[in-house]
Amino acid sequence: MKINHNTQTARPVARRKVSAADKGLGESFTPGERVDKLISDLQSGKIKYAPEIQSKVRQHELSLSNFPCQKYILKAGETDDLPTEIVAKGEKSKYKGATTLDSKLTEKDNIKDLQKRNETIAGRINELYAQKTESLMVLLEGDNAAGKDGMVKHVFTINPMTTNGQVAFKGANEEERQHSPNWRIMKNLAGPGQIMFHNRSHYGDVVFAAKTPEDKARRLAEIKELEYGLTMGLPMTPEGQIALPDMKGNIDPSAIQRPPMRFIKVLLGVSQEEQAMRLADRLEDDAKVYKVTAADLEGHPKHGEVQGAFADAMAAGSTDFAPTYYLPNDNKVTGWRKLAEIADRVLEDMAPEPPGSKDGMSLEDRHAAARQLRQEAEKKLR
Repeated sequence: MKINHNTQTARPVARRKVSAADKGLGESFTPGERVDKLISDLQSGKIKYAPEIQSKVRQHELSLSNFPCQKYILKAGETDDLPTEIVAKGEKSKYKGATTLDSKLTEKDNIKDLQKRNETIAGRINELYAQKTESLMVLLEGDNAAGKDGMVKHVFTINPMTTNGQVAFKGANEEERQHSPNWRIMKNLAGPGQIMFHNRSHYGDVVFAAKTPEDKARRLAEIKELEYGLTMGLPMTPEGQIALPDMKGNIDPSAIQRPPMRFIKVLLGVSQEEQAMRLADRLEDDAKVYKVTAADLEGHPKHGEVQGAFADAMAAGSTDFAPTYYLPNDNKVTGWRKLAEIADRVLEDMAPEPPGSKDGMSLEDRHAAARQLRQEAEKKLR
């Protein structure tokens, strides 16, 4: 399938360098098989790191049991006729003949639940930041006007200290083309305890930059290695590969080991009719017209191809440790509420807790110190 898209220009797809983990594998092995073997060797303990490195790695493998709302997880081979709308209880679909899913909640219930989860998510993100033992990456993909920015705005209320912001990956620039595709992902990660948003993601490389089936398979293998390494908190090279240990279990000094990360990967689906309405709204709104380009309008007739290509790529990249969610988003409120439910329950599974007193003060001592501070302040206020 040949697709042109204004937000992603062609770029070379770098090959993974042969490493110690590749020894014994012949040229007949695909990039995907090599990465699967690497992950298997790490899981089995065949590849061993020094104790100080291993102690920072996630102690338990993630599985689908760590992720909620499995009805919305995208699976390879199941990307035909994907729904574009979640219809609230008692409501009709927005477009005649639209592919829909039914929501058990009314529109009013959806809004109420969304607001409640907004508060819970904000509290849990603050706890995550205080604890600093994990981080969270929310990766949003979709064609033009799929609603990526709105998802961030309406689902997450964030203290600036708790986030490393949002980045949208477009075509690689001159500096980025000098590195592997994963390099720019490594440059834009959440810090310890933080949440970050990728609006447009590394899956754009699979859809737009990789031109042959072999290139697409290679890029998907690179992404799988990146996501597994970051999820487990393994040391990573600046180029976004898992840094492998030497015979003593040590790694190259250039490698970076971050706290384990959890991914929420989402593909937003919209119908061509809804995309047309949103593009038209932007053209008529002086405050939003900057979001529309001539290329957006030229690409609109190819919307089905683009959305299908993303679905195929992200389904192929959906794993037990970093599954891809597909969320119909013709109706934005139900889409927001569903992402809020996923984020809320993923954060709950991460179980962030405040780290407690830095000085190890007991509860009794803390309360006594608080009473003294209040008494002193009240005397001065009288």
